[in-house]
Amino acid sequence: MPNNKIFVSYRRQDASGEAGRLVDDLQDVFGEESVFLDVETLEAGLDFVVAIDQALNSCKVLIAIIGPHWAKIKDAEGNLRLFEEGDFIRIEIAAALERNIRVIPVLVNGAKMPSNSDLPEELQALNRRHAHELSSSRWKYDTEQLVGILSKIIEPKKKTDPTPPPRPTPRPRPVPVKKQKSWFARNFIWVVGGFVVIAILFSLGSEDFQEGFEEGYNEAVTTDNSMPTATELLEDFESQQNEPKISSEANQTSGSSQSTTVNITGLWSLTAADGSFATIRLNQLNSDVEYYEYNALNDLIGTGTGFWEDNVLYIDAFNSFLQIGLELELVYSNPGTLTGELYVPSNNYTTTVTLTVIP
Repeated sequence: MPNNKIFVSYRRQDASGEAGRLVDDLQDVFGEESVFLDVETLEAGLDFVVAIDQALNSCKVLIAIIGPHWAKIKDAEGNLRLFEEGDFIRIEIAAALERNIRVIPVLVNGAKMPSNSDLPEELQALNRRHAHELSSSRWKYDTEQLVGILSKIIEPKKKTDPTPPPRPTPRPRPVPVKKQKSWFARNFIWVVGGFVVIAILFSLGSEDFQEGFEEGYNEAVTTDNSMPTATELLEDFESQQNEPKISSEANQTSGSSQSTTVNITGLWSLTAADGSFATIRLNQLNSDVEYYEYNALNDLIGTGTGFWEDNVLYIDAFNSFLQIGLELELVYSNPGTLTGELYVPSNNYTTTVTLTVIP
């Protein structure tokens, strides 16, 4: 059996929670088969002394997790457990020291290294080993430092690249209904030309002509109900003259803003209407966008992909912390701001969200 494992030694009454948490982190890096958790992994009916001896034969490193009560725990008769010859913690560490296995004391919950007077003679060499501290407030950083030390002794398992989530299918957009132009709009040029002639004749004081025009025009359109009367035509023309006009400069400005290319790569602060918040990193390459979500501790808790089209961002992501899928549809409403909706398909939940760029 190759000696490429990590042996984790701890007392249940002292640091069982920290031991389990550390083992999970180490197994993520080195693999489940490379981490041995003292008697927790033994089958019923086995001699734990023999089993510990066999486990140490396949280990390069022993991690001794030491909490604040590690050396002070007593048995039912009031004797210190560490000074009993059958204490498995004593057996584990003493055997590792005797075989020159790398022993790393790991201090948790503010514990300090015990003095030589607190240790049986065969464990006093433990005090000559440099200890590593794991603090709950900076667990991620301290664990990464420990993993760096262990990686020099035991090779981490090879990581496979995660399969990116499929590209989201955009929600169907309503097809705009083309507004039917009025008769006047379709024949504007001809009407204007006619009114120019009419205006000239009116200026000459030809009242008879005006009456004749209205009479003749109304007679001509009686067979076509879709055509307006002359009076309606005059009123329509006057209302058209009173409508506000949009200058060509405004049109040019509007057109230039729509054609502006926006790159949304960077850090964004996400706030939702339900009070939740997160930090988002967006990486844009052409129209494709990568999505990464971080919590308040800067831990990566979500990934996804999407695309950027017509100033609208579509994202399909998965939050590994909540174990739910997410869909986002966001509009670049103002410089540095994306607004829209977050949709959770599993429970049909929707909330409005705002992303603000972090300088």
